Amino acid sequence: MSLFKPLPIFSGPLVQSFMASFKSKSDKRYAHSIAGEWRSVKSKDGTTLLARIHEVSEPKGLVILVHGWEGSIHSSYIVRTTKHFLKKGFSVYRFNLRDHGDTHHLNEGIFNGSLLPETYEAVRELVKIFGKQGPVYLAGFSLGGNFVLRMAARHSLSKIGDQIPGLKHCFAFSPALDPKSATIKMDEHPFLRKYFLNSWKSSLVKKANLFPHLYSFHDLDDYQSVMHLTEKMVKEFSQFLSVDEYFNSYTLNDLFFKSVRIPTTILTSMDDPVIPWKEFADIPPSSYLEVVIESKGGHCGFIEDLNRSSYYWKLMEKKMG
Repeated sequence: MSLFKPLPIFSGPLVQSFMASFKSKSDKRYAHSIAGEWRSVKSKDGTTLLARIHEVSEPKGLVILVHGWEGSIHSSYIVRTTKHFLKKGFSVYRFNLRDHGDTHHLNEGIFNGSLLPETYEAVRELVKIFGKQGPVYLAGFSLGGNFVLRMAARHSLSKIGDQIPGLKHCFAFSPALDPKSATIKMDEHPFLRKYFLNSWKSSLVKKANLFPHLYSFHDLDDYQSVMHLTEKMVKEFSQFLSVDEYFNSYTLNDLFFKSVRIPTTILTSMDDPVIPWKEFADIPPSSYLEVVIESKGGHCGFIEDLNRSSYYWKLMEKKMG
């Protein structure tokens, strides 16, 4: 039985997806007024990533949030989730992936979905800042959900000294399990294809303006699909020999899920316009994994009311109580 009950007028997949990402005036005001500290963290290879940390006195724990592709710590779903859990007495760290949230200047290399080591190391450094103040919860959305699942697996397979200290539970909302199929599905939807393609092109232009000696993207207008541009970027600016090899580097298969040994909750919807839901039904059963497939919710939506309260907050609180 579905536990997610959206208002009927807001139950459509695109409406749910839009409401999740739409930056309202209150979102913008809160994002600017919320007390916090910028913190840069370095990985072993010298990559620098940026986070915004918000601490409360005597926290119940720490929630680290990882946004989706072409999102940032300023994305509405990140801002609203931050607000919710700060009110609940948790410290919250919002974390930018490489080349997201106007951090293009921090590194010469271009972001791609395979960059797990720098992301995992940055999260470990952030947790060290938090110290032994309570349990740690990691939550990711869309591509960020894919990163969180891979961090859960890396944590599970690592020696104690290389694990994320205090990690108690991972959450992945509308995660991309098979990035190739997600890209194909995205390209099939005119609105989503245009949105993500234009966002990605803008990001690449920023990168080229900052590092003109390394990049020149004069031909971006020639690329009319996300897949077409992905093929270009993989061929010209990655170590991968083919686009399939690239996608395979962060595709989550049965063997992958068997390696996860940390409690993990996955939430998706059957009407997600980007992520094929049937992939989630094929995840092998595990005592560590809870897979929740709702009939509605869109992509990273799951909006319950006019205040844009999110159903996944309830799922999180249930595991964090």
